[in-house]
Amino acid sequence: MFETKLPGIGVRYEFMTETRDRVGVVVRRDGRRDVAIYDRTDPDACRGTIELSRGDASRLAELLGGTTITERVDELRHTVEGLAIEWVTMPKKKGLTNKTIADGKIRTATSASVVAVIRGEHAVPGPGPNFEFMAGDVVLVMGDADSVKAAAAILTGA
Repeated sequence: MFETKLPGIGVRYEFMTETRDRVGVVVRRDGRRDVAIYDRTDPDACRGTIELSRGDASRLAELLGGTTITERVDELRHTVEGLAIEWVTMPKKKGLTNKTIADGKIRTATSASVVAVIRGEHAVPGPGPNFEFMAGDVVLVMGDADSVKAAAAILTGA
């Protein structure tokens, strides 16, 4: 994959597919994405482009199998012995819903860590102790298998 900074615009990424098609994506500063498929016989010519809003790009990423960060976390889980990772969805009323990370004392009680929280279309990496969980939040918990299981139980009230 090649990355080119486009001053005032954003960043262009290009890669070659396994079938030898060259694909480019311009990630604009305002969140829009332009996707281009280049002509196989003329590397400077495009066969077509499409503009995606931030929401369109998210939906397309879901259809294509998730985000790069999800894939990298999955790779990490498989390459670091003893590491467990779990995505925990917060329930409507039980557990730590409407409470803070500090209220749950997850790290102290389990030695697991809350690494990130996905709320709707927004990610909160490394939330602090005053972060309040809401119903539907998806919480990324990391630690050894037993500590992650215990943390999930605290989060959900199970």
